[in-house]
Amino acid sequence: MALAMSDGAKFGIGVGVIVFILLFIKLIIGFIKFCFRHPILFILLLVFGGLGVVFNVLLAGILIIAVIAGFGIMSLFNGFDL
Repeated sequence: MALAMSDGAKFGIGVGVIVFILLFIKLIIGFIKFCFRHPILFILLLVFGGLGVVFNVLLAGILIIAVIAGFGIMSLFNGFDL
């Protein structure tokens, strides 16, 4: 299947994966910093379930940004010919 893909699609997938990995690492580091800077707020969010909601919303945002970046690169390399 990889042989049937165009170069633009390969670059698009590569860029999307790289963007996702970088933003995911940044999200994890940000959550660790948040835990140490605001321990009371962290415990309240953890107890009442808000921490998981916030993490999932931010993770979904990261995924959307990665897909848009990958699609943009794919379109650019394919000459905007879908």
